[in-house]
Order: sequence, then structure tokens, then C-alpha cells
Amino acid sequence: RGGLTMQRRHLLTGLSASLALATLGGCGFQLRRGPKAMAFRTIQLTGFTSTSPLAAELARALEASGVRVVDSTLQATQAAGTEQVPTSHLVFEALRDSRDLVVVTKTAYGQVRVMSVRTSVRFRILRGDGSELLRPTDVALARDLNYNERDALAKQDEAAALQKSMQTDIVNQVLRRLAAIRPEQLSGVPQAATTASAPVPAASAAAR
Repeated sequence: RGGLTMQRRHLLTGLSASLALATLGGCGFQLRRGPKAMAFRTIQLTGFTSTSPLAAELARALEASGVRVVDSTLQATQAAGTEQVPTSHLVFEALRDSRDLVVVTKTAYGQVRVMSVRTSVRFRILRGDGSELLRPTDVALARDLNYNERDALAKQDEAAALQKSMQTDIVNQVLRRLAAIRPEQLSGVPQAATTASAPVPAASAAAR
């Protein structure tokens, strides 16, 4: 009898889970899926400082999505096992990467009351041959923070947490822009044009 009771419990549990999923699906709820596969396979991050926390988080997110982050176009070519720069390689060029803490409101006695925590990045995307795929794009976020000198240390920690949260948000926005790139955009050659020029050697592309 004990065995039959356990079997019934497992059966009821399975049915309950199936009914729950069916109900969620009927309500328009969808389970979160994994990250969308990128059209490119390798990417080089340039323009960042060596200590940029945004670059580090972006690199981790790209690797998690299946994209290999390389240090140069030459490395991407070697990874592809070809003599020419692969069309599956992109260059992410950071034109600005900033994190700021700006005073917004002061009292009549000069005491800070509200500060603005700001994080932004300006970037463009280049193909492996150096041509521009995505024009300079800005992603910027700002959050106001009530400030009190008596809680200065706690407010510093809160500001750091806000910057980290906004940084993650910016990384996710960048990933969505990269995921929107279609395979046919990687070559940079209009589909109507069938006369392709000679491929760009890796050495000359790396020198750009």
C-alpha cells in the first residue's frame, strides 16, 4: 500500500505541475528563455580602460551568450582558422564610458541633499574589415539619490549599488542591440551586388 501511495503522490504532483504550466500559458505568460544566439562569433572590445567594470561585465555576458571575446582581429582570424578576416567577427568600439556622481540639490547652507548617480556608454560597431555596421549610439541612465552627511558612508554604498545596477541594465541593452544584428549585415555588401571585392587580409585589418 505504501508503494501505491507514493506512486499516487508522484502522479498528482506531475499533473499539478502540468496544469500550472498550461494555466500560465493560457494567461499569456511565457517562461524565460535563454539568450538569443548572436549572428557573429567573435568580438573585440576596444576603447575601454583596462579597469573598466562595464567592459568586464560586458565581456562576461558575451561569453555567456556563446560569443568569444578576443584581443585583436588577428586573434579572431586565427580562431576561425582562416587567412582572411572572418565576416563573423565584429569590433565594439567604446567612444565614452563614464560613471559620475553629480550634486543636484543643496540647502541654503551648502549642504548636499540630492545627488544624481549617472552611468553611460557611447559606442559603435565595426565589421572585421573596418567598415561601420552600427553608427555611434548612446546608452545612458541616471538615478537620483537623497543624501545626508550624517549617513555619508551608507550613501556611498547605496550609490555604488545603484551604479552596479545601472551598469547591468546598460549591458543588457547593449546585448539586445547586438542580438538584433542580422547575418546578412555582417558582410557589409548589398545583397544586389554580386561582384565581391577581394577579402581583407588579417594583417591589414588589424593595423586599422
